[in-house]
Amino acid sequence: DADTCQRKMSSASALIEGLGGEKVRWTAQSKLFAQQITDLVGDVLTMCAFMSYSGPFNAAFRNKMLSGWREMLEATGIPFTPKMDLVAELVDNVTASEWALQGLPVDPLSLQNGIITTKATRYPLMIDPQGQGKLWIKKKEEANGLQVTSLGHKYFRTHLEDTLSQGRPLLIEDVGENLDPCLDNVLAKNFLKSGSTFKVKVGDQECDLMDGFQLYITTKLANPAYTPEVFAEIGRASCR
Repeated sequence: DADTCQRKMSSASALIEGLGGEKVRWTAQSKLFAQQITDLVGDVLTMCAFMSYSGPFNAAFRNKMLSGWREMLEATGIPFTPKMDLVAELVDNVTASEWALQGLPVDPLSLQNGIITTKATRYPLMIDPQGQGKLWIKKKEEANGLQVTSLGHKYFRTHLEDTLSQGRPLLIEDVGENLDPCLDNVLAKNFLKSGSTFKVKVGDQECDLMDGFQLYITTKLANPAYTPEVFAEIGRASCR
């Protein structure tokens, strides 16, 4: 028993000595975590502001907005990470790599648009004059039974009702400055609880809303002039 105990003690001592070199790194990492916890308030506020307000703007104006927000945080004494990478905080490398394989460009602006499109609570309208966003959505949602339609399609209403009731993604491509009124309740997410399911009113009739439904809208217009009501109902992602 004494020999066994001695061997265990020797192994434990060797392990402790082997990990001794990590002490400095662990200490530094612990201090970093503590600082991140302190800065979390300002960082989350910045990320929420980015998700809520930056969608319609180009890269230069987004950076200007971020700089202004950080100046306000500093002026009000709210702790934040000065050099926080929004993209790295809001999407992991695996997901970003999947988006790249699906056709989304890997520049920071495109990754920001991908984050807004997939994480915003509102259904996205992508200002996409070059068509890159539309191609990405088609590839991304292909396996989920994506239905592609347009406002002028003769079966548009049927496509909308089918995807709602079947829980499939719907892409409405190349819209103009006006959206069909039958989308109002869907965009505003005026969903009605009916038992264990939800319903939504499309025009003059109610449709079941199943899990899996996702709405994407794209426009070829480079500088569309949407009404304030439309801007309030949709999440915007500018691909300019």
